Amino acid sequence: MCEEDNYLLALVRYIHLNPVRAKIVSTLQELDDYRWSGHRAIMGKGGHGWMDTGYILSQFHAREKAARKGYHGFVGEGLAMGRLPELTGGGLIRSRGGWSQVISVRGIGG
Repeated sequence: MCEEDNYLLALVRYIHLNPVRAKIVSTLQELDDYRWSGHRAIMGKGGHGWMDTGYILSQFHAREKAARKGYHGFVGEGLAMGRLPELTGGGLIRSRGGWSQVISVRGIGG
């Protein structure tokens, strides 16, 4: 659950760089072609019907080619960031404001 576009973009970049951090691929260019990543779909090299690549690309430019270039640069900037504690694990819990808020939304207590 992402309520802010900046957080969504940071999360997409972080998730899409997982194969690099896991040393499955070594470079951004290899990631562009890595079959098991949504990054490849956003780059227009294959996709899934259920994936809304257009919304992510629209955050970078109105024209598709320019949007892909902007997105690619944005992801590239994340290569040096490594693991980010604020984006590691517990996404739903963090995005809802902690366990107490998750429990509250579920109606299981205070």
